[in-house]
Amino acid sequence: MTDARPSRRLAVTGGVSAALVLLATYGVFFVAPEDADQGIIQKIFYFHVAIAIVGLGAFGVAAIYGIRYLRSRDERFDEISSISIGIGLAFSVLVVITGSIWAKASWGTWWVWTDPRLVTFLIVLLLYAAYFVLRSSAEGERQARYSAVYSVAAFASVPLSFYSVRVARSFVHPVVFTQNGADMPNSMLIWFVVTLLATVGVFLTLLQIELVQRRADRALRRVKARLEATA
Repeated sequence: MTDARPSRRLAVTGGVSAALVLLATYGVFFVAPEDADQGIIQKIFYFHVAIAIVGLGAFGVAAIYGIRYLRSRDERFDEISSISIGIGLAFSVLVVITGSIWAKASWGTWWVWTDPRLVTFLIVLLLYAAYFVLRSSAEGERQARYSAVYSVAAFASVPLSFYSVRVARSFVHPVVFTQNGADMPNSMLIWFVVTLLATVGVFLTLLQIELVQRRADRALRRVKARLEATA
């Protein structure tokens, strides 16, 4: 009998996420106040920062499930780890794109190679892109084991990127969240929180879609193998 629970969870998560995305889009563009210095282009902040946080969080999820795989050798944990890295990598590319658009409009440049936050984030992105090169170079249990170890080791680069902007404050990239809290009024903060929740929902929805698809593929392969065995 087919387990329908993953599909039901996906339907609920997808529905809630879609509602949050619509609410966040409406709030950011029609309710949140316009920044006095940067104008309408500042709206990109809500999506740029939320995607960055969730993208780096996805790498954290990958590391946690990498550890769980190494302890249990359960293939489901390897699947969650690898899918999380794929989603985190896609989010990271979006962060670079939205950040470059924001930087060009606000500071007149697409990229600053001397800014530690930008450079360290690019290093993180390239490290996780190399994950798939490593994963494709092995098969079976070795593939899962090597991938799990790499996912844990690569996560060490995430705190480096997060704290780099706080070490060097005189560069282009601003610090929005400090030890004293968020550097924005509550009328902006509430819509940033909604956008962040919507982005978390998108991550969970994409993760569940990929898990359901892989599960369906395995079920089809098992059916095909049985049919071939009885032919």
